[in-house]
This record gives sequence, structure tokens and C-alpha cells, in this order.
Amino acid sequence: MTFSQHAATNRSSKVFYSSLFMLTLPILMLFFSAWLVPEKDLSNVFLWFAGVSVVFQIVCTWVPEDGGIRTVIHRILTSISGIAMLPLVAVIAMAPNLSAFVRTMALIVLFLMIALIGIALRNQKEYKRALLLQVGYYAAFFLVILTATYC
Repeated sequence: MTFSQHAATNRSSKVFYSSLFMLTLPILMLFFSAWLVPEKDLSNVFLWFAGVSVVFQIVCTWVPEDGGIRTVIHRILTSISGIAMLPLVAVIAMAPNLSAFVRTMALIVLFLMIALIGIALRNQKEYKRALLLQVGYYAAFFLVILTATYC
């Protein structure tokens, strides 16, 4: 099962899931635009791809993965959101003013995230560990963001 399949079990959980993302993702975008990008002197490309990822992630919560065409639409939206996260990690990996440790970690995580996408694409039908792939993907992404923030 995926995160969305867990969240799409009833109407109240769908509303909660959507509300949670509509609250937290703009705050994350504010952090990126008001502090991370200017403080770490990252390329503005970071903000463009972050915006794409945030918007598509919010929109996908309005189309829960509960079967049929809605599942297809949801997966397209989440795919766009997830793929838009790759350039964010790449920008950090190529940022000359960040430490070698941060850049190396970002590069390793970038390859890990690409590998996780490959595994997900290869095992799309009834993959029982899809949630683990999602958790790994987002944990790897936020590990890079936290490392870039604090190192």
C-alpha cells in the first residue's frame, strides 16, 4: 500500500490528509524561499522546482488514490511532484558555497532517490512495499535539506 491508499480509507482521513499538506507545504516553501535559498546562496532554480513539487503534491491530495481513474490521476500528480524533488537535491549537490560533505551527501542521496524511483517503476503493480519506498524517498530528501540547513 502507498501513503495515499492508507489515507484514503474514509472521508475524514482524506480531509485530514489534504488539510495537513495544504498547511505544511506552504510553510516548507516559505522556509525555502525566505531562508534556505538566500542563506545558502542556492540557485533560484531550486525555488522553481520546489514550487512545482509543492503545488502538485497539494493537488494530488485532492484526488486520493481510491481506485480507477482517480488512482491514475493521483499517481501522475505525485510522480510530477516526486520527480521535481530531484533537481532540488541536484542544486544542493552542485552548490559551490556548501561544504564538500553536504555536496557529497546530496549526490549520494540523488542517486539513491533515482534508484528508488527505478524500483517503484519496475514494481508498480500491487507492490507491497510501496510505502517503504515512499518513506525512504522523502526521508532521503529531507536528510539532504536538514544537512544543508545545519552544516
